[in-house]
Amino acid sequence: MNAEPKELNLTAPKVLEAYGFAGDRLNFNDVYNSTHINIQVPHYVGMDQGHTVRARWASGRYTYNTETLTIGIPAPQNFKIPRLEVIDSIGSLVTVNYSVRTAPGTPLIISKSLTLNVDAQDFDLIEPRLSVDRKKVTVKFVNMGPGYTVRVRWHGTIVHDTETKPIVDNSSMAFDIPTSWIQENMGKLVLINYSVHRSGTKNNLMFSQLLRVML
Repeated sequence: MNAEPKELNLTAPKVLEAYGFAGDRLNFNDVYNSTHINIQVPHYVGMDQGHTVRARWASGRYTYNTETLTIGIPAPQNFKIPRLEVIDSIGSLVTVNYSVRTAPGTPLIISKSLTLNVDAQDFDLIEPRLSVDRKKVTVKFVNMGPGYTVRVRWHGTIVHDTETKPIVDNSSMAFDIPTSWIQENMGKLVLINYSVHRSGTKNNLMFSQLLRVML
């Protein structure tokens, strides 16, 4: 005789690095040197061996789905959200939840959600632009002005950085992209963003949102 399926109660997950009474705020500077942050799926009511679980991080700009884990011994499960996805969410509200499939071929069941507020930086650093010929990345953001430097990072098969340039005025800034960077990533997704640093300080870098480009 088959056992009766257990009724599930999929309570909201936690972000282990979050702060505040409700654990619903995240300051990127708290995880500045981390490679990832952790979503913890609770030992929900009805968790059973063989369930498959996947976490979801949705910022409104992009939805990142983690790997899928199969439950062995029922217990809380941790899922990694890459540092770049956290960077892309700075200054945003992120919906964090998870899905459960109780057996192959059964419908996905979606958990309750945690609404996470990722604190803003001093500047709202929108994504850069890539020229049609892929040879230039342009940076422009509100309140650009002297006293800061900018550098573009190209996240592909290999991570590359451009030269660092000082901001002279509020004009847009163009950075040349070597042909080799493009060629080594043909047919692949490349993530592009830039960092801003206050000159003469040891302050953390501020990071822009991500531009995602399929080459």
